[in-house]
Amino acid sequence: PPDSPRPQYLQFKYCTPLKMLLQAALMLAGATSQVAPGLHNCPTSPGVGISACPNDAKCCIEQYFGANGCIFANSTNCCSPGPPLEPSTTLPNCLIIGDSVSDQYTPTVAKLLNTTCQVQHAPWVGGGSANDAANGLFNLEHCRWLRTATRPDLHVNWDIIQFNFGLHDLMKTTPELLALYTSQLTNITRILLASGAKHVQYALTTPFQADALEDCGPYCSPGRVNDSGVSWPQPTNGGNGRCGPPRCVAGSIGCGVPNATAKALGPDPSAPGCGPPTFAVTKLNQAAVGVMQSLDVPMLDLNGIVHSHCGTNYSDCELCDDETKYMGIKCGYHYSPIGIPILAQAVADSFTKLLQK
Repeated sequence: PPDSPRPQYLQFKYCTPLKMLLQAALMLAGATSQVAPGLHNCPTSPGVGISACPNDAKCCIEQYFGANGCIFANSTNCCSPGPPLEPSTTLPNCLIIGDSVSDQYTPTVAKLLNTTCQVQHAPWVGGGSANDAANGLFNLEHCRWLRTATRPDLHVNWDIIQFNFGLHDLMKTTPELLALYTSQLTNITRILLASGAKHVQYALTTPFQADALEDCGPYCSPGRVNDSGVSWPQPTNGGNGRCGPPRCVAGSIGCGVPNATAKALGPDPSAPGCGPPTFAVTKLNQAAVGVMQSLDVPMLDLNGIVHSHCGTNYSDCELCDDETKYMGIKCGYHYSPIGIPILAQAVADSFTKLLQK
């Protein structure tokens, strides 16, 4: 669920030079900007920037991200803010909705397309950003991700909306949960198609190799991630997230141990040690392809782009950020300074083609 505790390794905040400059500009603007009629400014969120709420709404701190959002009238939920900049009046406006992977590459896409379109990310909160499909659906139904953080009162006519949900949905691998994911993604897609955007595109979920290698089953004991340095394997949220033996790097927090050892050393003698891979990303992408084909939504295969560089069965690749400490193998969720531009270029190229239609 959206309000459940999140693993530490899903809460990284990547700050490229472009993003740092944008954040500095937003914070400076927050000190001098005049709020639009009918709105009131919220406190500036460190590292995120300014946001505003309607006068009949309250500012709030979105629990997971620490970003200032709004509790709108007749609601008790804290909505995370939409993208940070007001819409461009001279360039097409392009929006990327997604998790921390898209949060990584969005600043580079914006730089590549700085004379072609204004590219922004929603929500503008850092960390895991859009989170899972349940969270995305709720926010698109009840909050204002499709409006900007400083003008939540104004509709935006987006030229492109690209979206993705998947890496926070890895636990949805059973038939029942896959059906739930499919339903959530279908409803999200219909909302975006009905938003008035000229183009809507889905980005297929990038690989998660800790749950995609036969000799790298995830450690699957329930509970929160615990980085306390204890000698037994650490549990994970949702039953996935870390590579087990024999593939994992011995001694890393992310490396589990065989069941017998786990039962002997662990605080929960009934907990399993390492389970077989569920190939969650493959299953989620298959479901997503079905949804997008049924609704005639084009797709960008970022998953295939990563595999074309790294191979089919990989645990180490120059495109990967080194997450051995958390995953047991180098390649987890995120991407390196080599990988980010490759993903960003693919997104930028797809936007250029869409804008030409």
